[in-house]
Amino acid sequence: MLGQRLREAREAKKLKQVDVAPLVGITSQALSNYERGNRDPDTETLNKLALIYGVTVDHLLGGKTTGATELKEKRPKDLKKTLEQSDVVFDGVPLSEQDKTKLKATLAIVFGDRKPKNKAEEFRR
Repeated sequence: MLGQRLREAREAKKLKQVDVAPLVGITSQALSNYERGNRDPDTETLNKLALIYGVTVDHLLGGKTTGATELKEKRPKDLKKTLEQSDVVFDGVPLSEQDKTKLKATLAIVFGDRKPKNKAEEFRR
């Protein structure tokens, strides 16, 4: 099941194994082995693949994802804090620190005047 989910997630992003493997730090042969069910990725690799594919590890492992999705939808995300994380991707490609700095600067220009006046207003937006 894991192999099938890995392949489906990759194909849903319209990515090729040769494109994904270097982003994760593995060979395309290793990724092929994961997708065919010949081997299982270690936890770190599984986390990276989930991040690149935009899915949860739970989803890749065959679990139900509706509860996690509903939970995420209820909690507002601070984009600035998200960009400070080390593993941030855009369209399946990890962002460099320089990319994240440029993106933060652009967002500050676009949304700089939208700071909430209080916590109650923050959740109304």
